[in-house]
Amino acid sequence: MAVLSDPARSEAVLVGVHDYVYLEKLPAVARNLAGLRDALTDPAVWGLPAESCTVLSQPLSIGQVLDTVRDRARKARDTLLVYYAGHGLTDLYTDELYLAMADSDPGREHTSLRYEWLRRAVLDPQAGAQRTVVILDCCYSGRALLGRMSASAHIADQAVVEGTCLLTASAETRPALSPPGETYTAFTGELIATLNEGIPGRPDPLDMDTLYRHLRGRLAARSRPVPQQRNRNTGGRIAIARNRAVSEGAVSDGAAPYAGVPDPASLADRQSEAEQRLAEMERRAELLRLETEALRQEAERRALQTLETAQRLAHALAASPDRGVQPFWFAVPATRPLMGQDGSLEPAGELVPGTWYLAVEQRGKALVVQTQDGRRGLLLDADGIQRGIYVDCGAAEDPGFEPFWFAVPVAREMLSEDGSPEPVGELVPGTWYLAVGQSDGALVARTEDGRRGLLRDTDGIQRGGSDVAESHARQTLRKAERMAGAVVSEPEPGFQPFWFAVPAAREVLSEDGSLEPAGELVPGTWYLAVEQRGPALLAQCSDGRRGLLLDTEGIQRG
Repeated sequence: MAVLSDPARSEAVLVGVHDYVYLEKLPAVARNLAGLRDALTDPAVWGLPAESCTVLSQPLSIGQVLDTVRDRARKARDTLLVYYAGHGLTDLYTDELYLAMADSDPGREHTSLRYEWLRRAVLDPQAGAQRTVVILDCCYSGRALLGRMSASAHIADQAVVEGTCLLTASAETRPALSPPGETYTAFTGELIATLNEGIPGRPDPLDMDTLYRHLRGRLAARSRPVPQQRNRNTGGRIAIARNRAVSEGAVSDGAAPYAGVPDPASLADRQSEAEQRLAEMERRAELLRLETEALRQEAERRALQTLETAQRLAHALAASPDRGVQPFWFAVPATRPLMGQDGSLEPAGELVPGTWYLAVEQRGKALVVQTQDGRRGLLLDADGIQRGIYVDCGAAEDPGFEPFWFAVPVAREMLSEDGSPEPVGELVPGTWYLAVGQSDGALVARTEDGRRGLLRDTDGIQRGGSDVAESHARQTLRKAERMAGAVVSEPEPGFQPFWFAVPAAREVLSEDGSLEPAGELVPGTWYLAVEQRGPALLAQCSDGRRGLLLDTEGIQRG
């Protein structure tokens, strides 16, 4: 069962604008504020102290509203309630919600209170409120008719705040009525009546879920627009009112029971069952939260590990060989990757304990290693290795060969190393390839994707220097830095998902912190940006796959 928020430790801010310079006047809004304040401060309803219920009727400025909300959010220790009644406006381009002030002009959005600013005031880092209730009874002025206010289905989604219950006056494009001749607007009038009268047959106190369902039923029964509600965490369990229909004995002794009220024993059984289901849902939600946090921490660990490897690789390729170090044999204490010399993070092999390897060069803190089959690569982590003596035992496959980068002047076939006449690939101009050895007068070439083959026709090839590998390593390092920044960043609060297209094909990377591609985005297709992670976007494809887009330059927003 919900517990009534402590009125002595709670705060309320009621904001209303009824008299406008450029918009239709809403005289019922002024009465909304008085009626709602009376209900909230009534000891039989909530009993909020008068000094804790701040009313801003016709606020002088946007700053006055934000400063007041931020001040009360910091003062509250239990629940903060924020209420706004008046015209609501939306941005023509972003559909973002604005709350109209007295001098708001629909053509100048800066004259209205952007809801995002109000949201930030509620979420102030110094706020002491544990729970927040936001109630909006507002409209779009451009669609308003005499005595009518309109709101959108998107308002609740735009306005929802973490750890809160948000209640809005209407759904979709239905108008939120301010009926001529009635004391209050339709929504707030029903809200005030429910607070003052209670709800027969419902528990005491009334939580926001119960309040919302009752308001929805009452307004629908009168053919009036129905409200919306959005909750975060346990926002629907927040209670700001006693149920006067229970506390004042709505069903007197000997009187006929209220129609539709269930048997007390049956009600208790249902309530117990509902509480058990709620407890199970909360347990599952907590398990999901813990699992999500564990995945996030693992992704962060992998991203930082990838960044460290990229930094070591870039430093090794940029370092000159240490001429004072003589080649020596060594063994590793544990399995370690042997990185390629092409500047990528793709391992060229693996060093295992119990085998001797030849260190042919020292590059900074890394070693250029040659295996017994003649392959060469970089050992970035040389800590704890067991050194042997240098013995020239004739390592296989031309130990004196120095790998180098090259480009071909025209397209040329790359043949299999096993002597098969069938080509295993094609080398094309404009791309750098790595020569890793020689065999029978041919170059052993390695492509960027790790394939190897023989290039027999070496006429006119253009040799590159180590700067090609260094450039590749620097690109990899920049990518690793972006990935680490994206993974360790919290999703941007208030971010609104949007559709976008890329100007050129771009890869999206896995969310697990590695640099593994999760897919490719291509021009001419719309993708959904679901989160902002630092400078990166978490993108979702039409088939549901998700990945991090690190390069967002030049994207076209929809």
